[in-house]
Amino acid sequence: MIEYLNKFSSEEVLRFEKFVKSPFYNSNKNLLKLTDFLIALYPDINKKNSSKSVISSKVFNEKKINDVKIRKLMSDFNKVIDRFIMQIEFESDNVRNRILLLNSLRKRGMDKRFEYDFNEFSKSQKNLFSKDEDYYNNEVNLLSEYYSHNQSKYKNIKAEILQEKSDNIDMRFIFEKLHTFHEMFDNEGSRNRDKFFNRTFYEEIKSYIENNLMNVRDEHPNIYIIYLVLKMNETFNDDYLDSLLKFLKANQKKFTNYNLVYYYNYITAYYNKKINVGHIKYRKDLIKLYMRMMKNDLFLIDNIITDFEYNNVVNIALAEGKYDWIDDFIETYKIYLEKTFAEDIYNLAKAKLLFHLEKYDNIFEYLNKVDIKDPTYYINSKFLLGRVYFEKDEDESIQYILDNLLQYKRNKKILSEEQQKSIQLYLGFMNDLMKISNCPELEKDRKKSLKAIMRKELSNPDGFIPARSWFYEKLEKV
Repeated sequence: MIEYLNKFSSEEVLRFEKFVKSPFYNSNKNLLKLTDFLIALYPDINKKNSSKSVISSKVFNEKKINDVKIRKLMSDFNKVIDRFIMQIEFESDNVRNRILLLNSLRKRGMDKRFEYDFNEFSKSQKNLFSKDEDYYNNEVNLLSEYYSHNQSKYKNIKAEILQEKSDNIDMRFIFEKLHTFHEMFDNEGSRNRDKFFNRTFYEEIKSYIENNLMNVRDEHPNIYIIYLVLKMNETFNDDYLDSLLKFLKANQKKFTNYNLVYYYNYITAYYNKKINVGHIKYRKDLIKLYMRMMKNDLFLIDNIITDFEYNNVVNIALAEGKYDWIDDFIETYKIYLEKTFAEDIYNLAKAKLLFHLEKYDNIFEYLNKVDIKDPTYYINSKFLLGRVYFEKDEDESIQYILDNLLQYKRNKKILSEEQQKSIQLYLGFMNDLMKISNCPELEKDRKKSLKAIMRKELSNPDGFIPARSWFYEKLEKV
C-alpha cells in the first residue's frame, strides 16, 4: 500500500498530508512521522527505501527491527489511506452528499431547512439534460426522502410523488438493461462463438421505446442514444447511425466529455464493423470522426486509451494517407496507453507509419523493441517485417520470417484459434505473392490465372487477413 502513494497526484499528496495531520482522522504521532518520511520520497517510493529497517530507523529511531510495532504501524497507515480515498470519493459526489443531508435533516426534524434544500435540489435535477444511471438513482432516493418526510400528509390524499418515483425506477431499469444488452452484443461479437445470452425483456423494452420514441428522445436522451446504438448494431441499418449523429450534433454541448467519449466509441465501433466486412467507403467518415474526437479530447476513458482503439485509429489514418495527423496522434496519446504493453503498441505504430512513408531502413529501430512475450504484438511485428523485406526485395529474409511464423504457429498453448488462422492466411498469401513475383518465366495466362485466384481468395477469407489492401496493391504491380 505504501507504493500506492506514487499513484496520487501532487495535489492529492498535499491533501493526504493535511488529512493525516487532522486530529479528527488521525491521532497516531508515528503515522505523522511515517507520512512525512514517505512524502519526502514521493513520487519515487519503493520497497527498498521503505523497508522495515528504514522505517524502524526513520520513524521509531531504532536500529533493531520490531516486527510487531511495524506491522501495527503499517496496518494503521493502510487504514488511513483507505479512509482518505473514501473521503475523496465522498466529497466528489455532491449529489449523493445532498441526499444524505436531506436524510439527516428529515431525521432531526429540521422541516424548514429540509423543504428549502429539497426544492433547490429538485430544481437542479430538473435542469439536467443528460440522464444516466446515477441520475435515476438520485431521483428515486430524492423522492423517497420527500415521501418519508411527508408521509402523514399523504394518508388521505393521492401521493403523486410515488408515481414519479415508480416512473424513475422504470427508466433506471430500462437504462441498465439496455447497457447490459449492448455489453452482451459486444461480448458475443468479440468471442465470435455460437453461445448467446438470454436477453430477458429485450423485445418488451424495445417495444416500449418505439411506442414512446419522441418522449424518450426529449426526456431521456441517454436511453434514446443507447437504443439507437443497439438498433444500429443489430440491423446494420445506417438510418440509426444517421439519427445518432444528428442527435449528438444537436446536443453535444449538453453532454459531459465523459458521456461523449462513450457515445463516439459506439459510433467508431460500428464504422469498424462495416469496414471489416469490406465496406471501405466508411473509412473517410471514420477518419473525420477520429479527427473531431482528437480536437475535442474524446479518446480517453478514465485517462486511458485502449490498445484496441489506439491501433484502430492508426490503421484507419494510414489507410487514408493522413500521415502528419497520425504521427501527432501517436505521440500525443502514447502516454495514455495501458502500461503493460504501451511500449510495444507505440513502437509498432511508429513502424507502421514509417512503412507507409517508405522509410524501410528506419523501421527496424522500432520493430526490434517489440517484446516477443505478447503474441498479438509479436505476430503483427513479424507480419510487418515480412512486408518490409518484400519491398526491399530480400527474399531470404522473407523466407526466414515465414519459417519463424510457421514455427511460432505451432505453439498452440499461447495462441488463439483466430491468431493461428491469421498466421496461416498470411503465410499462404505471402508465399503465393512471392511465387508470382519471382517467376518471370511463368506464362502470361498462367500468371494472370494465379493472380485471379489470389484475388478471389483475398475477397473471401475464412478469417482475418492482415494488410489485405497491401496484398491487393502488390498483385497489381507484379
